[in-house]
Amino acid sequence: MPLPSRLRTAFSIIPALLLVAALTNVLNVYGQARQRTRIILVGVMHFTPSTTDVYANEAVDLTAAKRRPQVQAVVDQLAALRPDQICVEWPATKQGKLDSVYAAYRAGRYELQSDEIDQFALRAAKQLNLPRVTAVNYQNGFDMEPVTAFVKAHPAQQAVMTDLDAHAQRFMANANAKMRDLPLRDFLVWLNSPAQLNANAAFYSGYVARIGEGKEYPGVELVSSWFDTNLHIYANLLRAIRPTDRTVVLVFGQGHIPLIKSLCESNPALEVVEVADALR
Repeated sequence: MPLPSRLRTAFSIIPALLLVAALTNVLNVYGQARQRTRIILVGVMHFTPSTTDVYANEAVDLTAAKRRPQVQAVVDQLAALRPDQICVEWPATKQGKLDSVYAAYRAGRYELQSDEIDQFALRAAKQLNLPRVTAVNYQNGFDMEPVTAFVKAHPAQQAVMTDLDAHAQRFMANANAKMRDLPLRDFLVWLNSPAQLNANAAFYSGYVARIGEGKEYPGVELVSSWFDTNLHIYANLLRAIRPTDRTVVLVFGQGHIPLIKSLCESNPALEVVEVADALR
């Protein structure tokens, strides 16, 4: 006797439900196997200022008596994250040199300098007994000369450079004031806030990219070079992350963070943790 239509419909649904349940189970297992790596992108000012930056901040002595407990507080908070790796702004091609410095520090044969790699990364890595600190920097050219030459030849664009200089001066003055007044933990949270990351990115998106006219794009070419640099750093970071890494910390110049953060946020294998949450 044929089944009533309602029963036929019910029995026809069962295989589909079983298939959905099976697929859900497979996806859950796969998701567990492919657990995302947490990444904390700690943007910093160069406390020992770079000699190559067009706009540089004031120097800060992280070894001074006032700063030592503040540095230790940041190191303790980074160590509490239990990162599997700490990556830094050191040329990836010179990993061997960084290994030597870190080994000497662990053996008591190297005195830490007043910079973010030594004071934050090396100290946290030693505290965690990590075997190494990972170099992921990529050094590319950043030649402002074509931009400044174009502006000299096209006086109408001088206003853009004037606005850029004013923006940069405001940014640096604000950063210098915050560095003087805030504990390091609070300063790092402020520096990595969306507003300050956008303020740094605006150097390129709001000003430099506007330099050019007709078929000439000197500003865009400079911004392209900056994007290229950060894409290479991001690639080095991806190469460094191992399948077993659950948490990775990156300590890097704040100007690099907006682009690297955008790339990390779009990567389904990574989970970006905000600095404000990481350093609570």
